[in-house]
Amino acid sequence: MRVVVLGTTGRTGHIVADLAVERGMDVVALVRHEPEQPLDPRVAVTLVDLRDQDVIAPELAGADALVSAIGPVAGVTVTEVSEVTQSVVDAMVRAGVRRIVAAANGKVLTDDEVTGEYANVAAEHRRDAAILRASGLDWTVLAAPFLVDDPPTGDIRTAMEGKPPARSLTRGDFAATLVDALQRDEWIGHIVGVANP
Repeated sequence: MRVVVLGTTGRTGHIVADLAVERGMDVVALVRHEPEQPLDPRVAVTLVDLRDQDVIAPELAGADALVSAIGPVAGVTVTEVSEVTQSVVDAMVRAGVRRIVAAANGKVLTDDEVTGEYANVAAEHRRDAAILRASGLDWTVLAAPFLVDDPPTGDIRTAMEGKPPARSLTRGDFAATLVDALQRDEWIGHIVGVANP
């Protein structure tokens, strides 16, 4: 399986790319800048403007799926992430790539008002989910609670269209679930809450 991964310069996306390679997938990382922490040498890294579908579409040629681990920065990001999501969706349609799995936080599962420095994060994840719902693609959004950098446990709970009964998730377990979701056809067209028990 050839998988394009976005967000590999971040902590979760880096793990996604490495796990996908370990599982025998052919991985291409599309990045805006070189990763500070080197990726597995088997990951093909391509520098692109992720808001330009004309540049992205040729890079998707031959891909079976895309995983987006791009996330907004609290108090900083305005609409940059959802602009990338729209460009990627448009490029996927042009390239004939149907499967996309995207990372989000748990606020994507509610319409609750979010205030303070994380309001922009919730708004961007909700915009991403709306873009994917309208895309016509085979999409899945995985919604995580508070991410922690503890070692992965392998013990994960999921809830279709709802939050699992837990408040945190290791970054490694989230990355593994993003990769696992590529094979979970029953999750297509759904937001899936993910957490450690």
